[in-house]
Amino acid sequence: MIIRISIVLTLLFSSLLLAQSGGTLEVTSDPSGTSISLEGELRMSGVTPTVFNQALMGEYKLKAEREGYERYETKLYLTGGTPFSIDIRLSPKTRIKAFMRSAVIPGWGQYYSGEKTRGVFMGLSAFVAGITTLVSHLNYVSKREDYDDILEEYREERSIEIREMMVDEVEAQRKKTYDAESVRNISAGIFAAVWAYNLIDAVLFFPDKTYKSYAPRVSLDTGENFSKIGLAVNFRF
Repeated sequence: MIIRISIVLTLLFSSLLLAQSGGTLEVTSDPSGTSISLEGELRMSGVTPTVFNQALMGEYKLKAEREGYERYETKLYLTGGTPFSIDIRLSPKTRIKAFMRSAVIPGWGQYYSGEKTRGVFMGLSAFVAGITTLVSHLNYVSKREDYDDILEEYREERSIEIREMMVDEVEAQRKKTYDAESVRNISAGIFAAVWAYNLIDAVLFFPDKTYKSYAPRVSLDTGENFSKIGLAVNFRF
């Protein structure tokens, strides 16, 4: 009975080795457990470490993605019969990269770090604040031009009676201009505060995660002097 089990395990392990050695493309990565996809004449996907056994020929685009790391892309030229292997090393995402992105476009750093909801919120908040600031500035410019025009008319008027009649109108337009300027300044302050908070948020709330590989590990135990053969498959959860 023990001999039969050993033979079965030996055949099983041998078939696994043959399946891997006969593959056209072998992909490994650091870290392992990275999702990869191949796009070309055929479309395939897998999780590293993996071997594609198909006879792949021609140009293929290889994409590798893993949460917490930069996306990786490259082009491969495969000949079908020649085995090919590639080892991918992913660069981790960092606070500095998130900060630089949010400094260019609010919310981009959050979206980059995987916090898509916060990224969209920051982007929309900055957009609304920016539009409000622009509109209030244009309104202030219009009110200032009206005030400058009526003030010029008041100064050029020679009639004392007409000047006295214009005083209230000039004062009313001056108040409108002052109010428009105040609204513009407040809007600009809110816009600056949203932009600054966006930068702080991208750095302070950058997700600190430990990414572990859950790919199965296969090991073979032959004992001393090949007295036994055992196949073990371990999973981490």
